[in-house]
Amino acid sequence: MKSLAAFLTGIVLLACLALPVSALESSVLTICDKNLSIDIGPSYEIVSSNVDASSSGMISNDFFINDTAQTGSAFVSILTIFDEILTKMNPDALSELFLIGGVEAAKENGDTEIGKWMAADSRGRNVSVTTMSSGDEDAQMPHGVYNISIWNLDSTTYALLVSSFDEYNTTQIIKTLTVS
Repeated sequence: MKSLAAFLTGIVLLACLALPVSALESSVLTICDKNLSIDIGPSYEIVSSNVDASSSGMISNDFFINDTAQTGSAFVSILTIFDEILTKMNPDALSELFLIGGVEAAKENGDTEIGKWMAADSRGRNVSVTTMSSGDEDAQMPHGVYNISIWNLDSTTYALLVSSFDEYNTTQIIKTLTVS
């Protein structure tokens, strides 16, 4: 009887070991170092950068670009989205939603929308650009005019551009900006 009990116990143990066990899985957010590249000429320089790793579902890396030969500047923010809901949205639709939000925020500050145009990005895709006028003219924003644009670089990475450069230089930033 003891040998039968030992035999049945052995079979039960083997059966338990043979049952499939599911692996534990979870999402992991990782940050990796990539290169920002913009080809707009020798007189331009990146004067500062800042990383904001907030808990709002995105990480931003912000840059200011100045032209040492003329007035004007540009603010570039590379946004990495990790929010579960935002990552499921269509990247083009999310870009447009961000642009609308940025334009509306500028209007609430008293700025006026004075035009819209398109520029091609580094992948040849059309990017919407909105030209704004501000009553607050300073040395970095000639005539109080600036352009706002945001576009997706991939499914989770976006570029936000606020530029007081002319249309040609703003287009060059959009056309040549890559993150790799």
